[in-house]
Amino acid sequence: MYYIGASPPKHTPIETQPLSWSAGSITKDFTFIEATGNKTFNINFPLAVDLNNDYGQPPFYGSVSGVTSSALNLSHNSTSAKTNHILNISINRSVSKTGYKIQDLDSTKVNYYFFSFTPYIEQVDVSTNNGKLTFNSIFQTINTNNNIVTAKEGENCGVGECNIDTSWNYNLANTALSLKHNNTKREINGVHIVGYSDFYFCLAPPKLVVQKALNGNRINDTDSKRDQFEIKVTGGSIASNNFTTAGTGTTIANGSSNVIDLAESTTYTITERVMNGTTLGDIANYNATYNCTNATTNGTTIPTTAMKYDATTKTRSFTISGTTYGDEITCTITNGPASYTFSGTVFNDNGGITDAQADIRNAIIDSGTYNNSLYFNGLFDTTETGIADSTVSLVNCTNTTTVYATKAVEQSGSNIGKYQITVPNTTLAGIGSVCLIESNSNTSPAYPIRTTTEKRSITLIANNYSYSNNDFGRVITNNAALVLEKEQAANDCKLTNFVSLTYSKNPLSSSATGVGTDIRPGQCIAYKITATNRANIAIRNFVMQDILQRKDPSNPADSTVTSVLAAPDRAAGVFSDGLSNGQNGTIKTVSATLPKREKRIFYFNTQYGSTQSK
Repeated sequence: MYYIGASPPKHTPIETQPLSWSAGSITKDFTFIEATGNKTFNINFPLAVDLNNDYGQPPFYGSVSGVTSSALNLSHNSTSAKTNHILNISINRSVSKTGYKIQDLDSTKVNYYFFSFTPYIEQVDVSTNNGKLTFNSIFQTINTNNNIVTAKEGENCGVGECNIDTSWNYNLANTALSLKHNNTKREINGVHIVGYSDFYFCLAPPKLVVQKALNGNRINDTDSKRDQFEIKVTGGSIASNNFTTAGTGTTIANGSSNVIDLAESTTYTITERVMNGTTLGDIANYNATYNCTNATTNGTTIPTTAMKYDATTKTRSFTISGTTYGDEITCTITNGPASYTFSGTVFNDNGGITDAQADIRNAIIDSGTYNNSLYFNGLFDTTETGIADSTVSLVNCTNTTTVYATKAVEQSGSNIGKYQITVPNTTLAGIGSVCLIESNSNTSPAYPIRTTTEKRSITLIANNYSYSNNDFGRVITNNAALVLEKEQAANDCKLTNFVSLTYSKNPLSSSATGVGTDIRPGQCIAYKITATNRANIAIRNFVMQDILQRKDPSNPADSTVTSVLAAPDRAAGVFSDGLSNGQNGTIKTVSATLPKREKRIFYFNTQYGSTQSK
């Protein structure tokens, strides 16, 4: 119990404050500061007319001799029969009971020569909010609903002789509970005073209401098989409280529980399941969101635990606890047909390297632009942005011509490159995995090179309907992972060690030499080809090919000089072309993996024509 006044009762646990008032003010808050939240009691006078200042500027606090004691007083001139003030009280918590005392509700007579006049008959009315009143039969009468008390004409009482009580039972937080003070008769002018004291309130036990909402149609919605939702609340000493919805399509009827009284510091479980008549359905076929609000604090109550699914009972549940007196909790569970969501971004996997910095010939990986761990790593990093012009399709992994849905990525703005594909769970019923395939129209600017596979396989997990971060990477041509550098060195066809030569990327001429030998028919050119993987992922199935030049035998005018493979022998186990020395053809390496950020060097020697003897 919370009490505001001069004489708190001694029979109940109580928090008290003295009643005080600034004369003439029309409102005041009395706040009890507590760890469970402040409790504020407000007194307000929205109407006060015909005020008399003989005893002080009303409303004022104090005692008026022969009339009131330690009360909040209003003094009125009797100008006519009317409502001369309204007193409202409100509490910022739900209450089980509240009220106060009313002092000196009476009447009087004024004798003038042989005549008697009535200046006022006071009356109080609390019928607006179902309030209740007591009365003193010597001085007052009461109506049959016990909510209007009227003073008996001419009966005047002294201090404490005709005090009465007004009270209200359960009310929601911040409800204005109103009392009207009336003068019902005026035959001559006079002054009447009424006082209010001993204000109190008791908090209501925490209460819970559970509501059901449906976003979308029922999955099963025929007369023979229609989904309805059963909600049950259990915990503490309350009896199991449940309700089952009715309705068809998107309509929910009977979608709310009764008001349930809770206990403090107790955990309660709210469980839902779906029924088709007497047959248990599976609530996993529906998505669910839940929102619990506290009307008392005008805030959101976070449930104690996240919603959990029980595969055995095919139910979902969550718990709430920590409620306190005065709380008014409403939990709304919203269901919608479950759907799978697949999302991700098609992005420029440049690691932040701008198009202006990109260089298809730059093979330096231990410093500079391409010494970058985020470049071409197959991951959508914070330095990177999405790209437009891609389309992502959700397909059957075995038969990719079976397309469940297709979505174009966002074309501009902060969400450029993002996509989200949503399909009903019934579309993928019985399917264990699906695939996402990305394609790009490669309009300007073009991103023709993939840094991730074009096809991502996703294993569907029971009761998991959201699959995010399915990203696809691409880069522009100048940011390709592989850089091939071809260098050459002239020689006299007698070399035994490829490494001993001095190689150049520049074209050879008759004066350019590798080991001091002029380039002319019959001499040799050794080649050094360096393959650099600039990327932060390996290049798999890498094969290097180089076609030896060859004169077209069918064209006598062709001036090309044929080159053939020459000694020394190439490294063993590296080449797969089957060429022997003296043969023309295509140099080809075995398929291998080129590890991330590594280089591989390939050497071979060729003889340039055959008119010059060795």
